[in-house]
Amino acid sequence: MASHLSTYLRRFGFRRGFGMYAHTKWSRGPIDVQVPGLTHPLRMRAGTSDRGCFNQIFVNGEYDTPYPGKPRLIIDAGANVGYATVRFASLYPEAKIIAIEPEQANYEMLKTNIAPYPGVRTLMSGVWPCTAPLTIDNPHDRPWAFRVRAARPGEASFPAVSIQDLLAQSGETTLDILKLDVEGTEHDLFSDPGCHEWISRTNMIFVETHDHQRPGCSRVLEAALAQHHFERSQVGENAIYLRTALLA
Repeated sequence: MASHLSTYLRRFGFRRGFGMYAHTKWSRGPIDVQVPGLTHPLRMRAGTSDRGCFNQIFVNGEYDTPYPGKPRLIIDAGANVGYATVRFASLYPEAKIIAIEPEQANYEMLKTNIAPYPGVRTLMSGVWPCTAPLTIDNPHDRPWAFRVRAARPGEASFPAVSIQDLLAQSGETTLDILKLDVEGTEHDLFSDPGCHEWISRTNMIFVETHDHQRPGCSRVLEAALAQHHFERSQVGENAIYLRTALLA
């Protein structure tokens, strides 16, 4: 607890940091959290994994690594309740952002949190290598841990979206930033032979791998990206891949 509190204090100052720490840690139920630098408050389901996501993004700054330039298109796959989406929208207010989240309750919170940001489009869906019906594999898990899989005949399902199709529909030739926190689906995405089409048009990737859920996620990811030209760094749980040409 002392470690988390000290991070709040360093990030926001003593008075504001302590107030935010206490408000998010000891409240229960839906609350609003005003984050310095954001014009609009964030909605949080206090007492749930929403706080862990909030800490990762706004306290620890795991998506703050800057893009070298002005991104035009950002895809947030596994948007959860929208905290990373909001962070990207605040850093890059001119970018078009597509936020994708498959679970209903998370999606409703996502829509609430991104409502003040007109550049954000939301999809209640899951990313997949191809068009397919998907379902939530673990509907009773923590809100930030939902996984999708291909639906079996007769199961309730929703249509998948592919990164390639999202890029094509956006009207942009380049995907500037791709954020992937998809609870193991990264294995399916990067093992698909067609992934090289959209990887070759992507400049920056934030990805959290889930080898504990899908063994081999990191191996498949590294094998796919090795054929392209990225520089890798690590911030918290996220591996960050930046196209080498952008560093020149």
